[in-house]
Amino acid sequence: MFQLYKSRDFSAYFHDTFTFLKQNGRHFFRNFFIVNGVFILIIITISYYAFKFYQDIVINNIIVNNDPNAISNYFDQNLGSIIIFGSLALLILIIVSILNYAYVPIYFKLFEKHQGQNFDSKEIFDELKNNIDKLIIYILVSIPVGLVTMIAATIISLILAVTIIGIPFILLVIAVFSMFLHAALMEYLNTDKGIFECYGYGLNMCFQKFFPAMGTIALFLIIVSVFSTAISIVQFIITSILGITTLEDPNGFQTAIDSWSLQFVILFVLQMLSYVLNLLTSAVIQMNQGIIYYSLKEEKENIHTKSTIDEIGKGF
Repeated sequence: MFQLYKSRDFSAYFHDTFTFLKQNGRHFFRNFFIVNGVFILIIITISYYAFKFYQDIVINNIIVNNDPNAISNYFDQNLGSIIIFGSLALLILIIVSILNYAYVPIYFKLFEKHQGQNFDSKEIFDELKNNIDKLIIYILVSIPVGLVTMIAATIISLILAVTIIGIPFILLVIAVFSMFLHAALMEYLNTDKGIFECYGYGLNMCFQKFFPAMGTIALFLIIVSVFSTAISIVQFIITSILGITTLEDPNGFQTAIDSWSLQFVILFVLQMLSYVLNLLTSAVIQMNQGIIYYSLKEEKENIHTKSTIDEIGKGF
């Protein structure tokens, strides 16, 4: 079984993240989609109508019919529906963001409790429900705390950006900001400590083994950024090819309008795949931070060592 409470160095942080992913990835992501699936489907549906709006209003009326007032006219005629639709979309996005951010801490909490993946999505839902009050408090407090921390991180980053040597260290600043918020949430969900005590604990944890821990997070951020950039480039290339094809065809715009064409379907699918991949890569980054959290907590509190001693004592 994968051991969460374990002292690790830089290579172990990196290696154990992929080991955990290899051993538990199927269970992790299956439950991830079960927990987030309904809301992701709703977002995809909302996005479909957003693309349809782009086709009907922007391309059909503005480009083809040369009507510069098409958007304002549409908003005037459908203001009520737009407000309801937009509010619903915003609410769903917030819910998905909360579920996505809370999923990894909850998953690790249950993984540690059951000493493995001997739990299902129902227990994850129950744990989320039981901690809804903590999640609300965390979100409300994180707004001002995160804002102040972000301002401080921005100032430090600007100072570092003055010299070429300092630029790479900006990634460490981002890593500290990310780990600070994530560690605070994990500590808050795993203990009975107050929210501000957990923020203090999380901040202290960031500097416990600064370069190995923050360096690992920074490296993961680079890997994910490269991956996301590659996806964006592929998406841009395909979009450009579709655009060039449309321009070469004199009837290209009209062809795109006549049906919810293959071109728009491809663009829509690419956009949704990009969104889902961003959710998954975000979860992997949090997974890495979760492993770092448990490792640093073990070094700080010797939880696994105490548990082992207790088990030995019960044997006599």
